[in-house]
Amino acid sequence: MRARARDNGFTLLELLVVIVIIGVMVSMVTLSFGVLGGDREAEEETQRFWAVLRQAREEAELQGLDLAIFVGTGEYEFLRFDTRRNEWQPVVDDQLYAQRTLPEGLRFRLWMEGREIVLKHGLPDRSKKDEHEKWPPQVTVLSSGDVVPFELQLERDAAPALFRVTSLADGDLRVEQRKSKDEPDWTLLVQTKPPPEDQSKEHLSYARK
Repeated sequence: MRARARDNGFTLLELLVVIVIIGVMVSMVTLSFGVLGGDREAEEETQRFWAVLRQAREEAELQGLDLAIFVGTGEYEFLRFDTRRNEWQPVVDDQLYAQRTLPEGLRFRLWMEGREIVLKHGLPDRSKKDEHEKWPPQVTVLSSGDVVPFELQLERDAAPALFRVTSLADGDLRVEQRKSKDEPDWTLLVQTKPPPEDQSKEHLSYARK
């Protein structure tokens, strides 16, 4: 009788065990996807910031404009200096420079002159005069093509950053990565200046102006 009853299907206990196993497997897959996806998101957002900054520098030189970037904890916006109003105004007529919000879990940290800058949560309301005075842009791109030196790291959930954008005093704009959160050294991924002739090209790409 017991063998005949077993042929009819799984017992309730067996079904529960199968459900638990499936649940654990789904959770593991979801967690892995979240970690890998987060790394890809951080890299994509870093590369995007670098690419648009590079384009802004080229346009500033060609058109004789002064541009800038205001960086918040999870957002950034490109600004153009209005000589008539004598203030920075958001760039609204070019989709390339549209305001950008980071995916959930990512946040910026910014250093200038070796000092970390306290970033604002959200973007300033530029329609208010005092907002212009209280929250000027941190990163300037002058018509000469000069970009103020800075280091911008992109963190996930307050863990040490794996990707960063740097602007050097010699005008080089770089994207760098470190292999793990415990790794102190950064590896160069892409830059706007040509690398030295003896520089290994296995981990380096050069973006021409």
